[in-house]
Amino acid sequence: LHIAKSCFSTFFDVDHGGIRWKLSVDSTAPPSLRYAGPSDDALVALIVFSILEAARVSGDDAPSLSDEIQMLKSALIGYKPRVTNDPLGWGLEAIYDQYLTGKPRTKMLASTHESALHPSHMSLPFRLYGALIGARVAGKEVAPKAKVERLIEMSLKYEGKIMERGHEEHSSINRVMLAMCLLCPGVLGKRADDPTIIL
Repeated sequence: LHIAKSCFSTFFDVDHGGIRWKLSVDSTAPPSLRYAGPSDDALVALIVFSILEAARVSGDDAPSLSDEIQMLKSALIGYKPRVTNDPLGWGLEAIYDQYLTGKPRTKMLASTHESALHPSHMSLPFRLYGALIGARVAGKEVAPKAKVERLIEMSLKYEGKIMERGHEEHSSINRVMLAMCLLCPGVLGKRADDPTIIL
């Protein structure tokens, strides 16, 4: 809570109502992120801050995040969640949707799963594994379980062959993402006591 409170003002663009997803080492915004408007980055900040605030123990000396949550809610007024067919983005959106009242992306996620969960994405495996993580968290509402399981099986064989050959570019992130996929939904799924966000 202390960390979230102290870093919020650095990442939040007060003038445009968005969250910068990264900063330079001197805590300034890179030129491409000088202006940050409402986006999934602000939505994720709202989800995380709401979870942290809900877990705060009354009477504890930890600071409240209610002001920051209100700023994020105000910034997201009128924001409409979209869906991409980029596999990593699709997987993240499937995870975010679990925290939104009515899961507004579910139908869009289901209609784009063929593109996001396609074997051609093995050219950059960690991106496909991100989609698989999202599919396992969101479940059959967004993608058929049999398709997800087939892709996981294919991914395990692929990574096994890579390990036999030795090192490959992105091998560490590929293996971490695949391991997370195998552990899903685990801690990535919404817990019953996590708050639900109303947009």
